[in-house]
Amino acid sequence: MSALTAPTMALPTTTPAVHRTSQVLTMLDDARHRMADVINHLELCDHRPAWPTSGVYDLTTAVELRTATVALIAYARRHHCTDCNPGRMRATLRLAAMLLDLWQHGKHYVQRPHLYPLTLAHRTHRLINDTAGWTITGNPARLLGQRD
Repeated sequence: MSALTAPTMALPTTTPAVHRTSQVLTMLDDARHRMADVINHLELCDHRPAWPTSGVYDLTTAVELRTATVALIAYARRHHCTDCNPGRMRATLRLAAMLLDLWQHGKHYVQRPHLYPLTLAHRTHRLINDTAGWTITGNPARLLGQRD
């Protein structure tokens, strides 16, 4: 039986909204993982809020990630103790704000793709990856798009 006459398997159809949601959830999960790496590298004080360890695979976990991000922003802006390093707090605040931007751009893209393109979320995702890499390695070339 030739390939042209062989029976074909029906591909599961997904709606455009489901496809857009999965694209955004993949970026959010990668950003969550990068942020966890940065938090571990910066060795923040013991008062920092808990960061989610489970993956972002549905809307419920995406909302939990947003809640954890907002708590991390509040911690980085308001918490002051003797164990806190201001530079590390600024780096945490910078990355958490970028993650919140990614969440917002992704939400807008899923809800209104005709007004908000996916490129905004992709750009924020790349910025998070580059900034996290710079924070961890200390190599500023990552911010210029140069990979090591």
